[in-house]
Amino acid sequence: MAATLDTPTILVIDDDDDLRYSLKRVLSARKYNVIEANSGEAGLEMAESHSPDVILLDNRMGGMSGIEALQHLRGANPNAMIILMTAYGTTQTTIEAMKFGAFDYIMKPFDLKKILSLTESALAASSDMDRASQEEPIEGVTAEEIEGGIIGSSSAMQNVFKMIGQVAASDVTVMVTGESGTGKELIARAIFQNSLRAQKPYIAVNCAAIPDNLIESELFGHEKGAFTGATNQRIGKFELCDGGTIFLDEIGDMALATQTKILRALQEGEIQRVGSSETIKVDVRLLAATNKPLEEMVKEKTFREDLYYRLNVVRIQLPPLRQRMEDVPLLVDFVLKRLARDSKAGTKTISPEALSALSKYNWPGNVRELENLVYRSAVMAQSDTILLKDLPEELLAAVGCDITTPVPSLDDETLSNIDDRAQNVGSIEVPHVEASAEQGLVGLPGQPFTEVYQQLRDAHGTNILEHAEREIIRLTLEEVGGKQVKAAEILGMTRATLRKRMDQYDLQK
Repeated sequence: MAATLDTPTILVIDDDDDLRYSLKRVLSARKYNVIEANSGEAGLEMAESHSPDVILLDNRMGGMSGIEALQHLRGANPNAMIILMTAYGTTQTTIEAMKFGAFDYIMKPFDLKKILSLTESALAASSDMDRASQEEPIEGVTAEEIEGGIIGSSSAMQNVFKMIGQVAASDVTVMVTGESGTGKELIARAIFQNSLRAQKPYIAVNCAAIPDNLIESELFGHEKGAFTGATNQRIGKFELCDGGTIFLDEIGDMALATQTKILRALQEGEIQRVGSSETIKVDVRLLAATNKPLEEMVKEKTFREDLYYRLNVVRIQLPPLRQRMEDVPLLVDFVLKRLARDSKAGTKTISPEALSALSKYNWPGNVRELENLVYRSAVMAQSDTILLKDLPEELLAAVGCDITTPVPSLDDETLSNIDDRAQNVGSIEVPHVEASAEQGLVGLPGQPFTEVYQQLRDAHGTNILEHAEREIIRLTLEEVGGKQVKAAEILGMTRATLRKRMDQYDLQK
């Protein structure tokens, strides 16, 4: 039974009869359909025939262990949310539980509110997954787009694609600008792949990643003995790329001395290796990219003006992701499909709620941030669907999403429907009200506890706890006019327990 149809179904698998009974009473009081099994083997059969939304699974049982059952259940019921329960928690058990797809893990003993809150969180996740499976799939990216990596149907990106087509067939120098993470290198590669030099070499160099004292050698090569450590002749990137295309990324980080030699290579079509006076002719198309404001750097004399104009023949400005938010669903689809292809894993989907949250985020890190975040969420997802809970907390906070499940309130009516066996089973801790010795016992205000104890001891000698309990219950009922719910609240017990004590002590009248 799916969570979106009728009543959610919860399967409790545990060989402890009392715990199964307790959980069934507690969860049934919340109007859930609760079924139970006393072993992993029986639980697998129940799961197959009832398709539960949530499974509460004990780890240590006779026969199949909880971890073993978890693996079988994930295969047979991929959409079920499984909560592993154990009184013998170890680091390895926790790791294995999450590794094999548990929704969460809880240690015994646990109180009623905690297990209810966790169960309701699991039901919410199950509901999200059902809705995701019923959604019409978006028109996703093609295999060709996955290979190319440039994704976007927005008007801003369509304009970029048009410019790529216009400049690709020529040898014009192109400057690609935009914020970090917008995909500048992908644009450069697309220009190369659609150019007349597509069958020639293509080399990308990140100028920011190479120290200033080495970048000249990296680009133009050096002769043996040109400097300390130059034990062999080295051919530079420009020489290796003769006839092809070289892409200089982060060119704004290049030292002024190197800028001068880049300018000469562009103007004269020739280079010199470090330590050599010989000029070498090269035929290289130059593409460059930066996220720095080169115009301001020119004014500040930190970037050569003549080189700036040589590079900025055609400029392609990439928009930040926040200015093309309509592309977010396509980008998410692209990341998930590429992940499935590269890892040879099953394709993951994303729930409408999670996709909506991604579409509201500002994306300061642009497409690179989105790729990393979707990848992280796909890894953390405990099912084939990325749910809202799988997204990072900082993103959810930034877009105003609160996925915290409220702690269920256990009112008098609910508690009165859960009898004494359900409240006091050894593996469940039930919240209770404690009385202070200094305040005296309920019904006997003003008398210190020691005096009351001594009176009971003198009067009865033995079984003083039973006599004290009878008198406390009698006086409490008298104080509240016989209202059992109120009396049970004051005494810190359920109404079912109170009724049992009233029968035991003949206090019904």
